[in-house]
Order: sequence, then structure tokens, then C-alpha cells
Amino acid sequence: MKKSIIATTILLLIATSLILLTFGIGERLTIINYNNNLQYAIEEDNNSIRTHRIDMYNPDSLTLVHSKPIFNEYNLAVDLDDFYVDEDISVREDIDLFNQELLLSDEEMSSAMPNPNVLPAMVFSGNTTDKTSDKLSKAIENAIVNSKKRDAPRVSIDLSKISVFRYDPVVINASIYTEDKVENLSVYVRYKKDKSVRKNVDERYPINVFKLKNAEYKATYLHPFGGDLGEYQAVVLVQTKSGVYGYTKDFTVKGRQSPPARETKKITTLEYAIDLTTKKIPNLETGALTEDYNAIYDWVRYMKCDTLWVIGGQTTGWTGGITPEKPWASAMIKNVENLAASKSKGNVELGAYVMSYFAAGGGHRKGGYEVSVGYNSSTKSLVESRHISLGDPKRVQDIIDILKRYDANPNISYIGLDFIRTGEVDGYELVDEMVELTGVYTPANWSTMNKAARMRWLAVNRGRKEIGMKWRWYRAHKESLIIKAIKDSGIKKKLWAFTLGWNHGQEHGQDPYMFFDAGIDYDAVMIYEASRPQHVGMLAAWPRYLSGEYNVLVGNMIDNRLQDGSLRPELEYMRRVYESEAKFNRSSRIRGIFFHDVSRMLWSKFRGPNTIKEWANINASIVSRIEEKYSENPFNVTVKLDERNRTGVLTIVNRTSRRLNNVRIKTDLYQALAAIVLDSEVVTIDAGDSVEIGFKYSYGRSRYSSLMSLRVMSESGEENVAVAYTLLNSLRVVEPKKEEEEVEEKPAIVAKGEESNNEKAVNDN
Repeated sequence: MKKSIIATTILLLIATSLILLTFGIGERLTIINYNNNLQYAIEEDNNSIRTHRIDMYNPDSLTLVHSKPIFNEYNLAVDLDDFYVDEDISVREDIDLFNQELLLSDEEMSSAMPNPNVLPAMVFSGNTTDKTSDKLSKAIENAIVNSKKRDAPRVSIDLSKISVFRYDPVVINASIYTEDKVENLSVYVRYKKDKSVRKNVDERYPINVFKLKNAEYKATYLHPFGGDLGEYQAVVLVQTKSGVYGYTKDFTVKGRQSPPARETKKITTLEYAIDLTTKKIPNLETGALTEDYNAIYDWVRYMKCDTLWVIGGQTTGWTGGITPEKPWASAMIKNVENLAASKSKGNVELGAYVMSYFAAGGGHRKGGYEVSVGYNSSTKSLVESRHISLGDPKRVQDIIDILKRYDANPNISYIGLDFIRTGEVDGYELVDEMVELTGVYTPANWSTMNKAARMRWLAVNRGRKEIGMKWRWYRAHKESLIIKAIKDSGIKKKLWAFTLGWNHGQEHGQDPYMFFDAGIDYDAVMIYEASRPQHVGMLAAWPRYLSGEYNVLVGNMIDNRLQDGSLRPELEYMRRVYESEAKFNRSSRIRGIFFHDVSRMLWSKFRGPNTIKEWANINASIVSRIEEKYSENPFNVTVKLDERNRTGVLTIVNRTSRRLNNVRIKTDLYQALAAIVLDSEVVTIDAGDSVEIGFKYSYGRSRYSSLMSLRVMSESGEENVAVAYTLLNSLRVVEPKKEEEEVEEKPAIVAKGEESNNEKAVNDN
């Protein structure tokens, strides 16, 4: 036993000596930090993951959960051709004078039915005009001049509203008084300022017209996604044997936006269904496991976040105690209220959000809700989805009730909505309301089709542009009205919504402009709903679409499965946040970032081989770079590595107008890195001046790409974190016979502002 102890001691002494020799330690080296690399080994087991957290990003979980047909009282054994026939519309939409497009081209009518589960992204063109618009605009102006003639028909136009938000439909009713036969009637909308005809949401100029009775007609204008605000005119064209006459009625499309946030919001979320008082949370400094949920706030601050958004409501089939009277998981309510009352909260702002319409595992049945109906294209049957119907008034009231509970808590600053939507391929139970509101043309036998047949008709035809775009608009309208009802219920706290990033969420009925008009104060865009190519597509699509002083946030998820690309997952994670923050708004800045989420960082195996503290430092580094960008940090910090000599330089710039004394530097090492030695651990920096601190680092038994973190701290508690990855595998092996040839070096990727994580940064550093 004694021999074993002596041998171990000797080995430790030898290892220490080797490190000292490697560094050549002199008097100038004052601090040594070893890689203790606390792993916090508290993984989730596979069987418990499903009940702890809903994995909405697993491809298998995106399918409809129930394949059993519903609405069995209807006969579903009908061929698809029975659902789509030539329309028998009493009022034609085409006027030969203007050479309008037909509702459906011959090619579209003869084509195979589209797969409703696979829809391409639709290109935004809400404000575009073309030669057709120019021709129509001139013809309409001539028709308006004709209406001044004494023998012109008299036309009365009545609008449902003369001032609308972007989520409001404008119902246009026209009454025609003339002794001549009305040969045709068309309705358009034009922008009053330049008198240019604008497209409806279906990206067509003419609006579908319906004859209600003799001399009375109806059309519905749906403002296109991203369409301009301002004054518009509804235009009714009447064609008789004597000519074409035009009549107008003014209305205004207005918008709403919350006052822009003054400083960048730095948010982390907590999405977990288990009572936190039963969970073991690692101590930030020691890694020792504790059942003190207050430690959550230590991790929030360590990530340099000022806000924690916590899930506080969910309805699932596997959660005990869910009833129609008590539809929300009690553990989540307990978590929010415990964190709100925590003495460790300090100046961290707390927000509480609910899973609005996602109810997996049959949660809609336990909660007493109407299900959102989906369609299985392979079996051609209607199926239950994992969502609650947007048309269920009970769910709206239940959401309002729980949010009011949180709104009344003085320690909660934000109220939020997640899954304020249903799936892309469900919601068909709303078919009748959608058809009535949007004015889509339906088959001639519509009134004799049963409910199931009408739902199937919508499901199989939503791939057609007119129907698909109006379906998207209708759901965004429906979701906006829910947000408005929540806002109008008396909620006083700031309201945010999580929304999808791909195609602005419109496939699922989400739209940032509509949601802001309805009452949200922050739109938290989830950029993790995309592969790398899709993410690149978002970087192009968002600045074309979003413009203005809106509080849009971008956030990524701590899940290595979602970080595909040419970089290692954690670098791809960082790159996507930087790219999105820089590019999503073409005329203004993104107002904040969020990390999703603390529970994935602490307990999920999908965080990859990276340790908890490594992820925390990565997030802190992202915050620091964005703070630097907007002058919200007293420091600028950069790290450069010399891979060949295992040395580096930490540069700290004092951006303030005062001298900063006792600026401290703390280091953390991960993976293969064993130790780091700084020239100095405390420095003083004059106003506007900078200092360079040299350091050396070493590896353990293995040598591979690893992360180091350097945290710069002022006396007043302000921090700036920089991380850098070593890339030893990029160094060529030196051939002995070519001693004169220099070895090519490639420096580490440095997470520094917009230059981080790309080839330019690698080559320029």
C-alpha cells in the first residue's frame, strides 16, 4: 500500500515538472490554471426523455401521432376526383379587356393532385408590381374616368372596416344600380399613393367575386404577407354593353410595434417538465450535485444572460393530474413560482410561457379540447394530430387564465407563448370558416359535401397556390386574433411569442408583422428549425422580408443533432447566431438573442461531448461579441493562438473614458487541454488604451481540437468572455529531411464578432 502511494506521488511530481519545463516558467508567470474539467455526469436515460421534454425536432416525432381515422360517421370511401370539379361560378372573374389569368390554368387542372405534406416555400412578392400591374392600373384609371359619365351605372361600395391591421380581412360589398345588363364585374385593390394595382395574398391581382343576389356582390381582400402599410382603395369594375366603369372606396392598412428595446436582450430559456426541486443541479464552481434549484440562476449569470424564460404550462397525455378543469402540468407552475420567489434571482428578469396548442400524447382529450384534424396522404384519411384546434374557445380562455396568474406575480417580467400554431398539415376542421372568410372558389357540389369531404378537399388542394396562400393567411389571422384576445384580457407584462424561422413561420400560420399588430412585444425566432442549406436560405429571406424597428430576437438550440454544416457542431451553433443577428433585419438591428435551453445544457445527452461549463462559456462568448458590436460592454477582447509554440495573446481594450483598475482574467480549459499559464492575472488599463497578456498552454496525454475560455472581469462586475478552439490537426508533420522547409500553420478559430467561425477568420488571424 505504502509503495503504491509513493509511486503515485512520484508520478505526480514528474508530471508537474514536465509542465514547468514545457512552459519555461520565469518570474513573469503568475497564474496557473489546470483543466479540472468537471463533467457533471447527470445524463437522462432514454426512457425518461420523452416524459421530461418534448423532442419536437426528431423527424419521427413530427409525424401525426395517431393513424386511426376519425369522423367515422362520414363516408370516406370516395375517389379524390369527386372532391375537385370544374367550378360553377355565377360571376366570372376574367374581363377580356384586361386579359386576366384564370383561377386555375389548364395545366394545373390536368395535373396530378399535389402531395399536401410537401409544399415548397412560396416566394415573397407582397409589394412587387409588374407589366400586368401597369396595364391594369392604366385601364382602371380609364374606367374610373368613365364612371363620371351621366349614363354610367350607380355603384355603392361598403367595406367591413375602413381601418385594418394586417391580420384583418376587408370585405368588399358592392351594389349595382343600372338598367343595362351587368356582363362582368371585377374587384381589385390599389395603393392610393401611386395608384398601382397590388396583389391579394394569393399573389393574384383580381379578387374572387361572389354574387349574393341580384345586383349585390361580395369580395374579400386579404392583405399580402409583408405588404406595405398605408392608404389603399378597393376598386370595383362593372362591365356593361356600354363599356367598363370603375368605382373606389378608401381604406387604411395600419401596423403596430412595441417600442424598440434599448439594449440587446440576452436570454436563456428553461424548458423542462419535471419538478426542479427533485433534480440534481451541479454547483457552478465545484461541480458538486445539489438539489437546490436556485443554482439555475448561477448558470444564467455565468452565460452573461439577464433574462430567464421558463416554461410554465403544458398539456400532454402522459402528465398526471391533467383534467378539463386543471389542464396545465402542476410541476411547471411550481417551477415558475419557485424561481420567481427565489432569493437567488437578483436582477435576472423572469418570464413564463406556455405551450399553447401542442398537446402530445392525447393531451387534448385529457384537457377536454377539440382536436386539430390532420390528413394522411398515404391512406387518404383524416387523422388526429398532436395539436388542439385553433377554433376551440376553451383553450383560449385557459391560456388567458394561466397567463393572468403569472402576470399578477410581481417577480415575473414577461409572459410568453410557444406553439401559438398547429402543424403544417392539420387544422382542417376549420375548413368552413376558412372558405367563408377568404373567398376561395369551391366545387359546385360544395353544399352537399359532408364535413369530412370538405376537410379532405382542403387537405389535397392546399398545394395549389391560391388555396395554399389563403390557407396560410387564414391561420395567421386566426392565431393573431388569439394573441389579440390574450392582450386584450388585461395582460400588463411584456408579451413574446416563439415563432418558426423557415419562411417566417407562414406554413404554420405565423407571420411576424401580423403577430406584432396583434399585440406581441417580442418575436423570438427559432433559427434551429433548419438544416444548414435552409439556414442559408433564411439568411437571404429574412432581410428581404423584415424591415423596421421591431423587437425580433434570434435563438439557437443546444443540440448537436441540429448543427449540421462544415464546422464542428458548437462552432456551427455560434456561427448561426452571429449570422442571424447580423442579417435578419434589413433596415434595423436584431434586438436580442436567446439560448435554448438550460435543461438541454445541464441534462441532455444531445449536447454532445462538450461539458456543461463549455456550453455556458460558448454562450457567454456569443453575448460578449454582440455586446461589443453595440457598445454595451466596457471591453473589447480578442484571443490569438500560435499553435506551433502553444502560446497565445489575449488583447483587452478599455472602451470607456475612465481608467479600469484591477481587471481580472479567469481561464477555463476543456477536453484535451491540460493547463494554461498567464503572464498576469490582474491588469490596469487606461481609458481608451489596451493591454496584451501573453500565455502558454499545454495538452494532456491526447492532442486534439479543444476549447479554452478567457473571462475578463472589471471591479464593478462587468465581464467579457472570449473562447478559442485549438486546431492541432491542421498542422503538417515536419519531414526530417526537409529541415529548411517551414511548417505551415493555421491559427485557431477565434469566436470574435462577425469574423468568427469562417474561413476568412481562420486565414486573417
